[in-house]
Amino acid sequence: MKSSSPPAGSPQVLRANALSFPSVLMQSITHIAPATGLVFVLQFITTMAGLAAPLAYAVAFLIVMATAVCMVQLALHLPSAGGYYTYLSRSLNPRAGFLAAWMFFLYEPPCAGANLAFLSYMLHNIVQIEAGIHCPWYVFFLAAVLLITVLIYRGIEISATVVIWLTGIEMLIVACLSLTSFLHPADGRIQLQDFGSWHSFSQKGFYLAIVFSISVFTGFESVAPLAEETRDPRRTLPRAVLASTTILGVFMVVCAMALLTGWGNSHIAAFASSTEAPVILLAKRLWGAAWILVLLAVTNSILAVAIAGTNSATRVFFAMGRARALPAVLDYVHPRFQTPRNAIVLETFLTLTIGLGVGFWIGPDQEYYVLGVAMTLGLMFIYFAGNIGVYFFYRRQRPAEFSFLLHFLLPLLSSISLVWVAYKSAVPQPEPPVRYAPILSAVWLLIGIVVVLTVRRAAGTPLLPLDSISMVQLDVPVVLEEG
Repeated sequence: MKSSSPPAGSPQVLRANALSFPSVLMQSITHIAPATGLVFVLQFITTMAGLAAPLAYAVAFLIVMATAVCMVQLALHLPSAGGYYTYLSRSLNPRAGFLAAWMFFLYEPPCAGANLAFLSYMLHNIVQIEAGIHCPWYVFFLAAVLLITVLIYRGIEISATVVIWLTGIEMLIVACLSLTSFLHPADGRIQLQDFGSWHSFSQKGFYLAIVFSISVFTGFESVAPLAEETRDPRRTLPRAVLASTTILGVFMVVCAMALLTGWGNSHIAAFASSTEAPVILLAKRLWGAAWILVLLAVTNSILAVAIAGTNSATRVFFAMGRARALPAVLDYVHPRFQTPRNAIVLETFLTLTIGLGVGFWIGPDQEYYVLGVAMTLGLMFIYFAGNIGVYFFYRRQRPAEFSFLLHFLLPLLSSISLVWVAYKSAVPQPEPPVRYAPILSAVWLLIGIVVVLTVRRAAGTPLLPLDSISMVQLDVPVVLEEG
């Protein structure tokens, strides 16, 4: 698609109609990162939940699915690059929108840094174990950051195409390993009844396992900021959100049971305490030299989730710059590639700062786990606020469409589940350094409340600069409000 520089003084717009349903679906699936959630995160969850790890995945899936349905109710009428920022600004008020964006800053912008740091740590260890070559983890990190920055800067179509291929490859490899595990159970037979019981809910670490499992499923909301670049966003986005959540929910639960079966239910303690990634050890036993395909799947997975997270973060930065909730310099689109150039520069800076800074401080592996829990708790706050927004949006602005089930009961049950799981994950306190993750999330929220109450720009963000552009472009009725 040929593009030229926009006339002076014209609104900055992203490339419209660049993404089809498959691209948006894969963006959502990619952000969930199925290979990473099974090859590495499954071990971490098993250390807390034992054989109930698949059950933790299942409970997290139900909570996330309820939240996804609620988000869809807002995406149907408010497609915008602002995502939850727009949803809550329009359904509640600009203060709520800014606070949601503030918590979003804890979740999406650090996503690429934390994931790429973990990938670099993994590659550093594997290269040293398998080839005897010592290459510092930060070398892998810098190479990965350069790669995804170039892809995202060059255009949304390029990064979306890369995401489709990477995600398809990783899911195929993990599915094949899971099938092999079911066909060769280490204990001689498949024992699915071991994976869940009511007793599991009384385990000390089970609720923290659910929180981290929620982090595995988060990512469906990452498609919301792509609304202005999506064909027919009011139809495409809801379908992509619900389809991706359903597909990955079933995929993650079934594959988790399969991989633990292949390892052996009676040896679950060894799975949790293995110094080398147990799923990779399983692949070596079942596939021999072809275990390298699992490494390829995880590398694909983390690179893809970094691309998806960066795409999402940069679009929200751009939307908030356009609304003047952030500096106006972020409201700039590259005249040729039609990507938010300055927002990409900002996100790359944050990725380097967070990935390297926290990685050198507590280690790149611990960075992934600590930030993973903190980011998930922050995102759970956004989900909670979005549930409230669903009720008020339909009650006040679209009363004729109000549904007791979709716009009251489901948001209420989803919110109760989020609050209960968040509380149980922090009380009693988990072991350090993960212990500090809830504290980080709570402190970030308190700072955001202070900012929104004291900074005039945050408290009175006008909706006109954001909505008049995005809604006119998408042929959605504009409702003007004053901050």
